[in-house]
Amino acid sequence: MVDIPFFKKITFPKFSLGFIFGKPTSVIGIDIGTHSAKVVQLKYESERAILETYGELLTEGYLKSAGGGGGFLRYLDSDISSLLKDLLRESNVTTKEAVLSVPAEASFITLISFPRISKREIDAAVPYEARKYVPIPAAEVVLDWDIFESEAETDTIDVLLVAVPREIVEKYKRVAELAGIHARALEVETFSIVRSLMGTDPTPTAIINLGQTSTTLSLVDRGRVRISHNFSRGSQELTRALERGMNITRERAEEIKRTTGLSERIEEREITSIMAPLVETLFAEIERMIALYNRKAPRKIQKINLTGGGSNLKGIVDYVSGKFGVEVSRGNPFARMVTPAFMQPTLREIGPSFSVAAGLALREITTR
Repeated sequence: MVDIPFFKKITFPKFSLGFIFGKPTSVIGIDIGTHSAKVVQLKYESERAILETYGELLTEGYLKSAGGGGGFLRYLDSDISSLLKDLLRESNVTTKEAVLSVPAEASFITLISFPRISKREIDAAVPYEARKYVPIPAAEVVLDWDIFESEAETDTIDVLLVAVPREIVEKYKRVAELAGIHARALEVETFSIVRSLMGTDPTPTAIINLGQTSTTLSLVDRGRVRISHNFSRGSQELTRALERGMNITRERAEEIKRTTGLSERIEEREITSIMAPLVETLFAEIERMIALYNRKAPRKIQKINLTGGGSNLKGIVDYVSGKFGVEVSRGNPFARMVTPAFMQPTLREIGPSFSVAAGLALREITTR
C-alpha cells in the first residue's frame, strides 16, 4: 500500500495520508516536465477557486541525468528538489500543501469490464485482474482504480485502472520531503488536464496534450477518461527538424513555430514543408485511435481540445479542425478560476502550458 492517493474521491481516499481531510485554504499544483516545471497556487474562498500565483522554471541547468532508469527516475532527488525550491520561491508560493503530477508516459491506464457485482467484490478482484493488463510485476506497481457507475441496466460495470511503478511513487515522496512540501496526493497528468479543461462538461471530447517529448490522447465522455494513449512524438521533434533543415539555433526555431508555424503563405512554404510531414504523421496516428473509439463507443467524439506547449504552434487549431471536421479549441485552465481581468489575455495565451498544474491545484478544492 502507499499513503498517497491517485484518484480524486468524493469520500475519503482509501490511501490515507494520516491528516484531517477537507479543503485546504490554499493549495499548489506542481507539474515537473522535461522542459520546465510549473506551479499554480489557488485559494478556496466562498466556493470559488481564486488564482493566487503561478510560475514556470526551465529544467535546464537543474536536471542532470545520473542514470538509474528512464524519464523522471534518471534525475537525482537533490537536483529535482533544488528545482522545486527555486520554482516555489521565484513564484512567491505561500503554502506547503501540494498535489504533484505523474507523467502519463510513466503510468499505465486501462478500462476493465467486470460482471455486475458489488463494489466490495470489485475491490477484491481488481488486484488479481490487473495482472492480466499491467506489464510490470504486481509487487513493483502501485494500483488505484475508479468504478464507473452506470444509470443504464447492463450486465457489466467498467473500472478504470491506473498503475504507476512503485519506485516513481517513492521518488516523488522523497523529493517532496526534500523540497519541504506536503504531498497531499499524486495524480497522473491525464486526469488533471481533464479536470482543468472540462470541469462538468459531459460532451465526448478528445484532449490532445502536445508535450515537449511526447503526446497524450485522452478520450473523455461525461467527464470520465475512457481511453488514454501516449505517442512518443512531441513538439521538440519539430524544433530539431527546423534547426537541422534551416541551420538555425533552437531559440530561433521555437520562435518560428510560434510566429510562422503551419503557414499557407507561398513565401513560407519552405518552413512549413519541414514541419508538416511530422505533424501529419502524428495526427494520422491520433485519427486512427479516435476512429477505433468511435466505431465502438455509444457516443462519438464531438470536439477536440488542444493543450500543452505544442499547441502554441501557429495554425495547429485550423489544421486539426480541417482534418477532423469537429470543433477544435486551445485549452484555457484559468477559465475555471477567479483571476484579475487585466491578466486574462496573458493567462489565455499561456494556459495550455499550465493545464496540468492548474488541474492538480483544482483537485483539492473542487468536487471534480
